[in-house]
Amino acid sequence: MWRKIALAGVVLSVVSGQVHADANRAGAVVLTIYPGAKAIGMGGAFSAIADDPSTLWYNPAGLGTLKGGILYLVHAPWLRTLVTTNDSYFEFASLTSSTRFGTFSLGLTYLTVGEVNVVYGDVDYGTTTPYDLVFTLGYGNKLLSTPIGDLYVGGATKALYSFLISRGILERMGDDPNSGDAFTVAVDGSVFLKKWPGYSVSFGFMNLGPGLKYGNVEPDPLPYSLRLGVAVVPVYDTINKLQIAFDIHKVAVGITDEFSRGITVPGPGNTVDTVYGFAAVMRDAWMHVGVDYTFYNLVSFRIGYFYDYRGARVGPTFGGGVTYKGFTIDIADDTQIYDFNKQQDIDPKQNLRFGFRYTKRDFKLF
Repeated sequence: MWRKIALAGVVLSVVSGQVHADANRAGAVVLTIYPGAKAIGMGGAFSAIADDPSTLWYNPAGLGTLKGGILYLVHAPWLRTLVTTNDSYFEFASLTSSTRFGTFSLGLTYLTVGEVNVVYGDVDYGTTTPYDLVFTLGYGNKLLSTPIGDLYVGGATKALYSFLISRGILERMGDDPNSGDAFTVAVDGSVFLKKWPGYSVSFGFMNLGPGLKYGNVEPDPLPYSLRLGVAVVPVYDTINKLQIAFDIHKVAVGITDEFSRGITVPGPGNTVDTVYGFAAVMRDAWMHVGVDYTFYNLVSFRIGYFYDYRGARVGPTFGGGVTYKGFTIDIADDTQIYDFNKQQDIDPKQNLRFGFRYTKRDFKLF
């Protein structure tokens, strides 16, 4: 069993791209990977923007603001600096439709690091292709209108299947043949206050559910999280639209230990300091800020900043998009946030994300 777990650890560390905070104490890292090319171009600051179907992941209440029928696809060659086989991918697809009861969205996430050699000692057991599949059903609707904005509520249910290694290989290794894959479920929920153009605020929880259990080992907790988003629109007319957003994402696994026992951080020189309480909790949070400028509802330019100090993911992101007659194509680049892409002895590969969206505004499922 421990050999399988060692392999899983290697695979998951590559998949997560050094996702730390206290996600390093959680499993199912696929649930922490941000979808959406527009969102990535804005540094991940998207919860209070919520204007494309990737809001299913960030803020399901935002689905209530989407009208019509929408096909949404995202493709990303995944962390090719680390995974050199050129067969690592992140894919996200969703179908979203408004109805007279609110807006529903069905999403599929697929992540693979490609083919991995299974070698223990001097024995080559062949290859495996680990992957994760996440099916998500989300719903959002307007609850009420108030003088300070429209209030939306929403939620999502996820089913996650994670495959690491086949039964045949595990049997030949002498391990539990049932320990090569796992299944679990989780739920998300959020509220969203929007006065547009003007401002919006969102708050939600993510990935609340039982842990991910491979065979008979102790389950890994899911990366259950809290997320707060704020956005403002200082410019909004027929020619120019400017959106500015800020998000905080906190993986809550181990949050009480962080608060009471503290976390270590670099101090002056080569020293190490320990911080406690709220300062420790916030030091371990992921922070995002982003700007989107759109000209004539046709061309968009984006820039953002992603800050995850302990996870060694700090840096700018960039992106843009073109919209014409219901079709939208987006691209984003977050290469510079990853510490391993900044090493002098490495040849960094661009970490690009491509998005395609088609919207039929007069479509309603029922």
